[in-house]
Amino acid sequence: MNRRINFIGASLITLCAMLAMPAMAQQPKPQYGGELVLTGQLDKTMFPGRNTDAQGMDVYLNSCETLVELTAEREIRPLLAESWSASADRKTMTFKLRQGVKFHDGTAFNAEAVAAVFNEALAKKFLYVSLLEGLQKVVADNEFQVSFQMSAPSAALLPNLAYRTMCIFSPTAYKAKGEEGLGSNIVGTGPFVQTEYTKGVSVLFKRNDKYWQKGKPYLDSIRILFVPDATTRLAMLESGDVDRVAGVPSFEVPRLTKEKTISLRTISSLQQHYVVINNQAKPLDDPKLRQALNYATDKAGIIKSVFAGTGATLSRAPTLSPGVFGFADMREPGKDTIFPFDLARARSMLKEAGYEDRNGDGFVEDAQGKVLSLKLYGRKAGVGDYEIAQLMKTFLEKLGIKIELVVLESATFSAALSVGPKDAKYDLAILSWTVPTADPDEPMMYMTHTKAWKPAGANRMFFSNPETDRLAELAHVESDPVKRAAVVRLWMAELLKLAPVIYLPTLNLTDATRSYVYGGVYLPANVYDGTSAWIDQTERKRQGINR
Repeated sequence: MNRRINFIGASLITLCAMLAMPAMAQQPKPQYGGELVLTGQLDKTMFPGRNTDAQGMDVYLNSCETLVELTAEREIRPLLAESWSASADRKTMTFKLRQGVKFHDGTAFNAEAVAAVFNEALAKKFLYVSLLEGLQKVVADNEFQVSFQMSAPSAALLPNLAYRTMCIFSPTAYKAKGEEGLGSNIVGTGPFVQTEYTKGVSVLFKRNDKYWQKGKPYLDSIRILFVPDATTRLAMLESGDVDRVAGVPSFEVPRLTKEKTISLRTISSLQQHYVVINNQAKPLDDPKLRQALNYATDKAGIIKSVFAGTGATLSRAPTLSPGVFGFADMREPGKDTIFPFDLARARSMLKEAGYEDRNGDGFVEDAQGKVLSLKLYGRKAGVGDYEIAQLMKTFLEKLGIKIELVVLESATFSAALSVGPKDAKYDLAILSWTVPTADPDEPMMYMTHTKAWKPAGANRMFFSNPETDRLAELAHVESDPVKRAAVVRLWMAELLKLAPVIYLPTLNLTDATRSYVYGGVYLPANVYDGTSAWIDQTERKRQGINR
């Protein structure tokens, strides 16, 4: 197999804008030294097996690497594995590993380490294990060759192994410290070694002087400050307290383009906002009612009000965005998005579900006169989450549903959305999901499959349907790309009928850096790779930044 392959069906990332980049005209030669200060979030453990959120990956990717990686151009390329090949029956994938690599604790990276991590993932049911459907065991064939043995072929194994949460941590450190220990001190093979961590405050990574990529990294260290509020993050960037922020509010972009000391870049993402619907809570177990919620939501209004008309785009398919394998335009003919805003249609469907305003008070009731009242969870974090929550309350109350908006701080919100159906207190919640592998297997097996109900996976809706499960499992093993794409389309069609969530716009991602920062890669999964990042020290001093 080629050392560098194009991921089937994935289109190249289009840079939507390269704004305010005056310093990019003539890039000086990379310089060594300096500390890059970023803002981020980490509401949970740093242990990859128990935190698959993008915010978590954005932190532990500094230290922990995968066998293969998905680039910004959506290509799969070698990382800790040098090459790979499949058996004739496609039930075994064999990887030749990179030699001479050490974990940060000094132990050797080898086939036994890889096998130990993935076999432990299977035994302890790490959160990502549903993506390894069919994996029976991982075997160390020799010191630098490892085989993934499957019960059936897996079309998604390679792209799933590029998922940052499947990084290879030190088995020795894991045995000594356990999940909790690695949750605050991740030990991998990456370009930076974690040396400090203060929960809720910051984490520090220092240069790995023994990193296997010779000459990398350029930075002495990366410090991540946990700052959940977007306005605060931006103020810290403009004052020079930090060097980069992600999730720049769309309404701030025109102003920031005029700042010569700040560089902006916007990329089309694999991230889509959605409203979690608790499918197990009555009357939300009725697809008609869930469809009504979708039609009552003004998606174009969200883009205009929250994203300044440019920070997001109307979704053309449920869950998947352009660039993900199997994506197809699922809109009704002549419509600009799936579930286009149609309040009259929503009211009609709500009536079919047994709810209408029977006493003229503006709220709908069931046949027994009970008002339909729902609890909507939101948080003041994320790109537009709080603003979307406020709009959703307005939209649904116009439909006649009484909405209680519960706004939680980030960590409490995360905990509330990480429980099983018996403990879940929410009816609705504002979230976003991304497809970091550019392959549909994650949303099919990890976000919507019955086996992925929280706390085991990412199915916070507690959605369960035999047909979508069947199609997910079929797509997981189908190697013919044409047939697999057809299965994915059928799966999306079922989602449109069942409406397990309220589908919202797909985000464009904008980050901002001080103009003396070069080389960092902003990936469409909303994570930042600082392996090649460096700082122009002369320009930094000229701007008066002396941290």
